[in-house]
Amino acid sequence: MFYRDTIIAGKTIIRSLKAVTRTETKGQKRKPKMNPTSEAVRKVNFRNAVKILTAKLNHNFKPGDYHLTLTYKEAAAPEEARKQLTNFLRNMHNYCKRKGIEFKWVAVTEYKHTRIHHHIIMSNVDLDVIDKYWKNGYEYPVLLDKSGNYYKLAEYLLKETEKTFREEDSPQKRRYSSSRNVIMPEVKRERIAGREIRQNIKPAKGYYIDQDTVRRYEHAILGVECMEYIMVSLDEEPRLKRWSKGDKVKPQERYKDYEQQLTMGELQI
Repeated sequence: MFYRDTIIAGKTIIRSLKAVTRTETKGQKRKPKMNPTSEAVRKVNFRNAVKILTAKLNHNFKPGDYHLTLTYKEAAAPEEARKQLTNFLRNMHNYCKRKGIEFKWVAVTEYKHTRIHHHIIMSNVDLDVIDKYWKNGYEYPVLLDKSGNYYKLAEYLLKETEKTFREEDSPQKRRYSSSRNVIMPEVKRERIAGREIRQNIKPAKGYYIDQDTVRRYEHAILGVECMEYIMVSLDEEPRLKRWSKGDKVKPQERYKDYEQQLTMGELQI
């Protein structure tokens, strides 16, 4: 059995095509069930985390919002840095609330093999306000690009914490943290024929396929071919706001490795 998951997230359509049972090709023996290694499970968890964070970034942020890097003049201890980030985000939240601005953010902290620093994807706020509330070092704001597809950014952010968020002294015990108003868009699932995975993919009307996101891979347990890709709207205003076909499902990991991940973070405001 095969299925297709579709997520409408901002200007993008995120697609995953995969098997849920082992299959066989006529004239060939069915592949045996595989026993995945811990490394294989780790890779699956990482790819799932990237996909979910991509959906959140594409759905909640837009061109002109910020990828903000916060640094320190003097080295800070992990726990101290966590408190300073919390204070910064709380002050930004309170300022925006007073001004009637919706403030969203996703935060990642990196501290291994480098001086500790924070990456924050956040709503556009006047740079003078950011400077007012961050007195511990320097701010490096970069505007999100016009594509509306932040897959590479999501991958970059999670690579920052892939090896460190599990460690005891890590200031952040999850891959990333986010404000409560960062919403995960709905996932719709449809049954499909297996041949769809092997066919050449075509973009939906009004969209193009981001070739950097096309990935064909072998299922870590079932040993069958799977595929995922992202389509991006050609127009500033995307043609599709939601996917009407299929059943709504909750995004979830297929493998459990007893780690806290893919959840909202500790820095809730």
